[in-house]
Amino acid sequence: MPRKAQWTVLNYIAAHNNLDQFGKRSRDEIVGVGSTEAVVQGVLLDSHAGSARYVAGEPGRVRDQHLLGKSFDSGDPEELIRTARWLYEQYPAERYGLVLWSHGTGWEPAEIEAIAQEARPGATSDTSESQERAAGPGSRCLFRSTLRALLTPEQRSERAILFDDGTGHSLDTLELARVTTAIASAVGQPLELLGMDACLMANLEVASELRNSVRSLVASPELVPGHSWPYPQIYSALRAQPQVDGSALATLVVEQYLGYYRSQPPRAGDVTKVALDLGRIDPLLAAAGGLADALIAHMNAAGDALWSAQRVTQARETRNGVRQPSKFDFDLWDLGSVANELAGTADLPAPVRVAARGVADALRPGQGCVLAEGHEGAWFDGSSGTSVFLMPPGKQRVAPDYAQLAFARTTRWDRMLEAYHSHFA
Repeated sequence: MPRKAQWTVLNYIAAHNNLDQFGKRSRDEIVGVGSTEAVVQGVLLDSHAGSARYVAGEPGRVRDQHLLGKSFDSGDPEELIRTARWLYEQYPAERYGLVLWSHGTGWEPAEIEAIAQEARPGATSDTSESQERAAGPGSRCLFRSTLRALLTPEQRSERAILFDDGTGHSLDTLELARVTTAIASAVGQPLELLGMDACLMANLEVASELRNSVRSLVASPELVPGHSWPYPQIYSALRAQPQVDGSALATLVVEQYLGYYRSQPPRAGDVTKVALDLGRIDPLLAAAGGLADALIAHMNAAGDALWSAQRVTQARETRNGVRQPSKFDFDLWDLGSVANELAGTADLPAPVRVAARGVADALRPGQGCVLAEGHEGAWFDGSSGTSVFLMPPGKQRVAPDYAQLAFARTTRWDRMLEAYHSHFA
């Protein structure tokens, strides 16, 4: 039996969208670094030209290649599971890494219409809905199965509610948890690292759902530049230090990402990254649950202050409302920023202020599950790098699917949201 590598990493690039050329560049960068006996780099690229699986060899060369044609569906979670098994079974390792490179809601209108017909056979196509969703910039849906679930309700008004209040995010999080659990089961251990080269995935809902199948998570709470991760720098460092564990590699990703974009600022200005040790997330979840309980118990006194904290956070992180798009289009809010605002509000009941301070403390890098956090730009001052679903008052309802998430069950965050919205009803 061949000796195990230290790392086998699957880079799953779902670029059959308007980021096609960026996806090809990321593939070329990864192959350019190449594999060694200690670190094996595998790539799946789905693009307009077709799809293929690769195993990198010497720098700039491909050791193994399988053409998959134009029918391959990188938005099918089962294909992700099959691709991971294909690579990991061929190249067993001490540690397994998975990097998901995705544009999220970059579905073309024709794709959305086709999926809508599957979900609602015989229903009249709604072109405006397809155009609206295809134009979305953020990572709401990693998988077509999630989009299909969103489009299943018969009434467009109901679908709009479901889409706007974060159900897409919730459903996708559940699907992602199923995928990583299946992969972890196949290799007999948790994934050492899950990297999200996709927008808006650094939130507690995702982290909570993955905690049993992933050891370290590295992601962005904001949008990700089209150029993606600086793969040459990250994987060259891993090649030089193959013995590092997932926590060290996640920290390295944050450092290299921030360093790269500080020297080459992206046009949109979004530079955020956080590394989380999911094995140490319990204190943060307990703190979030304590804040939820305190807010529920004192909502009459705290509801207005919570809304004020959200407005202050949004004003700062959108450059006074000018910066668009942002995570606020998707109802995700920086948890540390909101918690700090609440902790500093003198006229709030003491239990709320104490609980909010507990959340802020739990989000400090090096104090618990936050291994490293970095951001660039004054509009991210005070950011913790970890977001949470905090739908503002005035929306119609909190999606029932949200209550299925491990985060909601653990922290009672869904009940807090219900009390919050009832306060303004």
